[in-house]
Amino acid sequence: MSARTERRGFSLLELMVASAVGMVIILAAMAAFDLQANFSRHTERLLGAQASSGLGLTMMQRDLENSGLRFRGGVQVDAGVNWAAVVRPFDQLGTNIVDLCNDSACGAGSKVSAPSGFQGGFIPGTDAFEVLLGSRQMDPRRVAAQVASVGAFGGSTMTITVSPDPFMVPERSAGGSSAPLLMFWNDDVHCIGRAIPLINSVGNVATFTISTVDAKLANSGAAWKPGCPAALMNVDILQYRHRYLVYQSDFTSARPARVGLALQSNDFCDPLDGGTVCSTDLGPPMLVAEGVDDMQVAWRVPDGWGPDAGVWCQRSGVESCDFDQLNTSDGQRAAAIIGAQIYLSSHGPEVTKRENEPIPVLFNHAPSPATDGVVRSVMQASVLFRNAVTP
Repeated sequence: MSARTERRGFSLLELMVASAVGMVIILAAMAAFDLQANFSRHTERLLGAQASSGLGLTMMQRDLENSGLRFRGGVQVDAGVNWAAVVRPFDQLGTNIVDLCNDSACGAGSKVSAPSGFQGGFIPGTDAFEVLLGSRQMDPRRVAAQVASVGAFGGSTMTITVSPDPFMVPERSAGGSSAPLLMFWNDDVHCIGRAIPLINSVGNVATFTISTVDAKLANSGAAWKPGCPAALMNVDILQYRHRYLVYQSDFTSARPARVGLALQSNDFCDPLDGGTVCSTDLGPPMLVAEGVDDMQVAWRVPDGWGPDAGVWCQRSGVESCDFDQLNTSDGQRAAAIIGAQIYLSSHGPEVTKRENEPIPVLFNHAPSPATDGVVRSVMQASVLFRNAVTP
């Protein structure tokens, strides 16, 4: 006898159901994989923005800690002497401060304003600051230079002699914004001026004319006031000028605008090695940390100098030191700065959105709109100047 076995296959309906279930499983797996890939990519980008922002904070800390290095500024006790600030703060850009001048001309191509059309600029509502630094090399001519004698006060220029001669050969004939910018100081009095070429050097003693300067570091018509410069005062020469700001680059068809922490600096110079002299003009902003969309800075001043005899400026609306006003960055309180707190907000170069994610409030910056869903990280650094800006 032969056994007869009945064989039965899958029906069309079963195959369709199985295919549908399999497709759902595959699509779910692909969606999960894509979600995980996006999450990893966004996390990597945000971590990259945090790393570059941390580098930016380190750069700012280093410059602020060294502010006044070989180029000292600070509070002055003699009435009438011009203030000499080595830290120049700018608060809440875009309100009363609508332009940041890169040079004394401050023309259309030599200033930073708020973005307009395809033209980039600083982000309104953010803070900015400049740091002035002297030579980082301990050349004995720079370190030991002192005022030997000064001419009569009364005009915007005067004749002065300095010994030993601190100038390098290229500096003696430099003019305009490249003419040496000098800080005269002792423990109580500080002032700043620009040498007018040609500088004469005989027997290691430099004799030259010096002019007062304005807020743009250009020669001004203001008169020198008695007390500074004066005999036996120390003399230092500017070499570095740095400005930090939150900046949006220009929009072009080849590349969209980018937002981040930017640095402006004067052109590379190394007069101590016989190279080019140091112009005080600032170059274009260069992005240091892409993805930074806000910077707020609070400034520490000695007891009794801040609002209500406090020690902090710009942490809130009632602690303002008026650094959002024109020319106050060169005022008495700016010259008294001895420390800072810096906050950066970074959303990363690739923006991720999360429902109801609020914009962080940093010091006196009231965010608007209240929420845009962009995920941000907030980084903070505190600095007390190790080089005595204030005696």
